[in-house]
Amino acid sequence: MADETVLHTLLARTGSDDAANLSTACDAQQFFEALYSEEQYGVIVIDDRPKWTTWQEVAAACGKLRPLALVILLVSGDHSAEQCERLLGEDVAAIYPRNSAGLLALARLVSTLSAQQRSFSLQREQAAEEADPDEQVREEREKLIYAVSHDLQDPLQLARRYAAMLNEDFDGALGESGAKVLGHLQFNLNRTQEMLDELLDYSRLQNARPELAPVDLNALFNEVVSLYRLTLDEIGGTVSQQHSLPTLLVDRRQFMRVFQNLIGNAIKFRSERPLQVTVRAQRVRNEWRIGIKDNGIGIAEEDTKRIFGMFERAGGADEHPGTGMGLAICKRIITNHGGKIWVRSSLGSGSVFIFSIPQAEDATDHPAGE
Repeated sequence: MADETVLHTLLARTGSDDAANLSTACDAQQFFEALYSEEQYGVIVIDDRPKWTTWQEVAAACGKLRPLALVILLVSGDHSAEQCERLLGEDVAAIYPRNSAGLLALARLVSTLSAQQRSFSLQREQAAEEADPDEQVREEREKLIYAVSHDLQDPLQLARRYAAMLNEDFDGALGESGAKVLGHLQFNLNRTQEMLDELLDYSRLQNARPELAPVDLNALFNEVVSLYRLTLDEIGGTVSQQHSLPTLLVDRRQFMRVFQNLIGNAIKFRSERPLQVTVRAQRVRNEWRIGIKDNGIGIAEEDTKRIFGMFERAGGADEHPGTGMGLAICKRIITNHGGKIWVRSSLGSGSVFIFSIPQAEDATDHPAGE
């Protein structure tokens, strides 16, 4: 009790007596009631001569029940430095002599910790006020997506190898029904692998800064069209440019993927009519808008926003191959460039996917050939 009075006095001199809430436990009941209470204790000071137990047991209980608290041991002033050093252990963070110098040093420590705690609390509350809850949820979701997609790769690949071994080693012994079940298993494992690969790519795009460089979108678009040339010839489809495309500061690899996904979707969701795909370009104030129009099966109005989500597909799309991640990846790439993507469509009349890319006035943005 005398030590507590002295400590109160010393804290008052530092101006910290209001910030530091001191309480005293003189017996086992008071001690354990304090430890099990909801009070937050930053510092616990114990005496080396309690009447009801040993200080080692007190320190051990503090370490177990209050692991975040700083446990200080007060010892008689006649202890040498070597003796004090031997008393230090896992549960005792520091030792102070029970004299004026020791109590003064302890008061300074408590005062410093109280000031730091107040500063930390204020900073934390300010950060909480400034933080956008939606942004926090988005970041946590992105971390979860990456963790899940990454950690599931190994067990999934192992399952695929086992399924391949079953197919190779026991093909004749499985019978027709067994072979059919195994075929379904391999199909779904492969589909899951595709979905995880797309999910991992999407997750990597979350924090990937675009490698900006002047890109002639005419050349890039023609390169993508050439990748689909055989398919277009087989289905009698045509791809044309209504306008010359600009040269923009974008990530070439990422925009190649945007064009691939959009043209690939036009081929995949074509109607019975011969496929016609047209690309357009228009400068609107400080941005370029690129539109890719097709005459495919179209999209219901209620699906036009939903299809840009992860694994989201328009109604009737389940019969077509794909993971439902293509448009989500397009949206992520366009968003990384500061732009937006949307679609205008109706069932049976085709679709036009439009994306915008902001460009500074002095950026290279003129249509190639002009």
